[in-house]
Amino acid sequence: MAYGPNLMMDIDEPLASWIILAARLCLAGVFLVSAIHKAVWYRTSLQEFGNARLRPEGLFVALTVTLHLFGSLALIGGVYVAEAAFALAAFTVLATIRVHCFWRMEGRMRLERSRVAMGNLAIIGGLILLAAVGPGRFTVLDHM
Repeated sequence: MAYGPNLMMDIDEPLASWIILAARLCLAGVFLVSAIHKAVWYRTSLQEFGNARLRPEGLFVALTVTLHLFGSLALIGGVYVAEAAFALAAFTVLATIRVHCFWRMEGRMRLERSRVAMGNLAIIGGLILLAAVGPGRFTVLDHM
């Protein structure tokens, strides 16, 4: 590994693709688990979306599960990575503003929601970076 003139680290293949694959799997895991949880605990999801005033709740839950499922599968498979990453990042921005708006809360709830919002900010950053660097060389398309 060497440092170039712009102080960016140059990582040679195949290590770079392994690192990108690890990032894809980590980010995908967040959304895949979310999709599964929202589907398995559908009634709870409906209540949470209703509490956030997202109506009709059933439609928003279905759209969220669909986006999280297909977005995470795209990241895992390494196909449409930029599109999936941008869609998931946009969703996360909107969800953070709409649901985790800690700046409107007080006390313990403000602290808890600010932690979630900061975690979401990190996820958004990872997704944007993944969209910028691409899927690496390990994709399902390489095996077809």
